[in-house]
Amino acid sequence: MNKLTKGVIATTAGIVLLMGGAGTFAYWNDSVGITGGTIVAGNIQVADPAPADGVWTVSKDGTGTPAVVPSISAFVASPGDKFVYTKSVRITATGNDLSATLALAPGSIVAASNTAPNNALAAYLTKSAVITATGTGIVQSGAAYTVTPGAAGITNQTVTVAVTITFPKDAVAGFENTTKLGSVNLTGLSVSLNQI
Repeated sequence: MNKLTKGVIATTAGIVLLMGGAGTFAYWNDSVGITGGTIVAGNIQVADPAPADGVWTVSKDGTGTPAVVPSISAFVASPGDKFVYTKSVRITATGNDLSATLALAPGSIVAASNTAPNNALAAYLTKSAVITATGTGIVQSGAAYTVTPGAAGITNQTVTVAVTITFPKDAVAGFENTTKLGSVNLTGLSVSLNQI
């Protein structure tokens, strides 16, 4: 067999291997559209429609009729005080199987400055702070509040939230002494809405 014939056979064998073995060449092909439709993303949002409409009240040891506090920054607190801040927010939640938690955001209560009494008071009050919420689609489960909008969704719905901050009297006498003359900043008080 001459060199030319051997070369043609080798080349043909190589092409056959590439076409059949590697599968990189497809002479016939086809496709069809299956009309997938559209995916639309939902939304969660919490907004403060009227920043000045919140109301602070205080009661001693959580008893009696709470008194309105016109200026929380002018009120001087002592152990046993229970503060409640009531505020309306607006919630939008759309998503067929969406669930989100409504909670008091981390960092809502911070020390006014980095001093031992301020840090002690901030830690003490943060530990006691809880939020309650009422409105359509808001479900309470223990201390947590869940927003479950369903297929119809919730659009710009008013929800009443109440933040309760207790300055508790500890069972150990003098336990609160580290908080004397402490000060906290509540300007960052905020409500969070987080998908779960």
